[in-house]
Amino acid sequence: MGKVWGKRQLRLTFDMLLPLPHVAELNRISAMRRKWQLNIGDDSPTPRLSSRSEFRYRRRVQMSNQTSPRPTIHFTALCWINDPCAPGYDPKTRLYHLFYQCNPYGCEWGNMSWGHITSKDLVTWTRSPGPAAIQPSEEYDKDGVFTGCFDPHIADNSREDAQLRVFYSSVSHLPFHWSTPPYPRNAAGVSMATSNDGGATWVKSHKNPVLRGEPEDIQVSGFRDPYISRWPAMDDARGIQHSAMYGVISGGIQDKGPTAFLYAIEGEDLTEWRYLGPLVDNILCRSQPSEKWTGNYGLNWECTNIMTFTTGCGAASTEKHCLILGAEGDVERDHIRAHPRPSTLPPRTVRSLLWMIGDLSTSSHDQTENEAHPRFQFTSGGFLDHGCLYAANSFVDPTGRRIMYGWIPEEDVPLEYCERRGWNGALAVPRELLLLCIPNVTGTLRTPLSEICCCETVRRNGSSLDAYTLGIRPISELSTVRENCFSSQEFNHISLPRPDSRLTPLSVVYYPCWELEATICIPPTGCESVGFYIRQKTDPSTYFSIIFSTVEETISIDRGASTRDPNINTCPEKGPFTLFFKEDTSGPNMALEKLHLRAIWDSGILEVYANDRFALTTMVYFRDHSTENEILAFAAGEAQSVIFEEVKVWDGLNAMNSLFND
Repeated sequence: MGKVWGKRQLRLTFDMLLPLPHVAELNRISAMRRKWQLNIGDDSPTPRLSSRSEFRYRRRVQMSNQTSPRPTIHFTALCWINDPCAPGYDPKTRLYHLFYQCNPYGCEWGNMSWGHITSKDLVTWTRSPGPAAIQPSEEYDKDGVFTGCFDPHIADNSREDAQLRVFYSSVSHLPFHWSTPPYPRNAAGVSMATSNDGGATWVKSHKNPVLRGEPEDIQVSGFRDPYISRWPAMDDARGIQHSAMYGVISGGIQDKGPTAFLYAIEGEDLTEWRYLGPLVDNILCRSQPSEKWTGNYGLNWECTNIMTFTTGCGAASTEKHCLILGAEGDVERDHIRAHPRPSTLPPRTVRSLLWMIGDLSTSSHDQTENEAHPRFQFTSGGFLDHGCLYAANSFVDPTGRRIMYGWIPEEDVPLEYCERRGWNGALAVPRELLLLCIPNVTGTLRTPLSEICCCETVRRNGSSLDAYTLGIRPISELSTVRENCFSSQEFNHISLPRPDSRLTPLSVVYYPCWELEATICIPPTGCESVGFYIRQKTDPSTYFSIIFSTVEETISIDRGASTRDPNINTCPEKGPFTLFFKEDTSGPNMALEKLHLRAIWDSGILEVYANDRFALTTMVYFRDHSTENEILAFAAGEAQSVIFEEVKVWDGLNAMNSLFND
């Protein structure tokens, strides 16, 4: 391995690699690239694949039966996957754990089990051997191991013999669905699995099921997806002096509305669950506080997580209680409903990934002789992700950050597409959730602050306000995949639109995994829209766009020209977003905040972020993900009214080496 490779010999080696199955080609070629870079002298120019090799590689991909290579920095498995489950951290081994619901035996939904991966740094992951870590095997879970959580108690337990514990929805009866009442009683309970070897193997508890099913006196519309956590704010609201563990199970009450069912968990092994009542009882069926700025809270909830955030603007400190949840049975958004759908595809599942901030309050009828039973009262809320992302699950890492994972479903293509490709579904990159404070706010581009229900405002002084909302952004550790990219470019101070064009080419990306980050200065008036077009260099008529409209106050992904396949749904993705005017502390004027856009592309997976408070995830189904793509900046409005202050592009993230080791 210490042999120095000559350029001619290396070129032949690449050609010899090309006939291998293309799933492995990216990793193999990447390994050869690194070997090339390590062994060629420092005075040699930065090498590239020969044009012949690049052509033959692309040709192999085009001629294969697969429609795209596997993603590089997003988790996929060679089967169906959906909800991320039981994210957590083991301080004894210093390993992060993440499970995922899957069908180990096919690309369609079924045989619901849990796969398992581990990491030392939240970036690179190792898959556990075998088809699944936890599978249906008992009468109480014979129809599926559904979504669940990691026991956070392990972080408080310094005992050497401390077990790892996970809780899951143990399904004993299918089918059930909120839309086909009545819900079968005790169709899904709660069960526990433990590990004494750091997560290598998992054993189901002899006390299972921990809960056989829903509370006896309630007709539910759903009851699943346990989540457990300490919640000091709930301790205070209940008036108890000790630190309790709480469990919430998502669902709804038939003909009343969605909710999460709150339990107090007692016992050293966390198998004694005492029902306290519905956590939320003031959200009616299909409640939507704002038609634009908040989602519809639907008829039934899934994957509810509870949390409390603390932040401050200046010296002030503010605490907010928050729920993140998946809402089923809401009303389909206009931009999806209005788009023509291929007749070969069923409609998308109507659901949204949402959050709400609120207060814990207790009324007289919520109290018994011994304790209070607080309820969560909505004060603000919005979309956790404005695209197709769903089934979010989160945990608190050792530094105190709230880290979230989510599922990227693939409802816009036929099942046969995924079967040819070999995988169905992916997990988004891990994101940090936080309470974001925007100080000195005086207004927005168009909508009055009082109508933006995803923000809470507190008067600071004079005419300015502090605005609070839920923040969301990729975790900082992902910067390592930029550092290990094949190439990077930076562009500065580009003024658009030009008199002769709204577009200007910026960069060509050669690999199916890249990232873009931009800072854009937008004037208070004169700009209609701004963003980026990404088009295939060999076929410029194939493209998608990322556009911020100052007129509509939305960020949208237009996928209409991304494919000519009539069996693929190319409906747009869209979500509300505005910029804030802020008091200029250096003078009497008001300044409009800059637009900070970030886009991550990974073999068709697209994640877009804006100003640490907007996220949108979708899939783009180019026919060929191996060809070069051109990135163009775009602006519409008065000439040279928009300044792209800085645009950075990283191509070939992580040297095209998968973050997930088999």
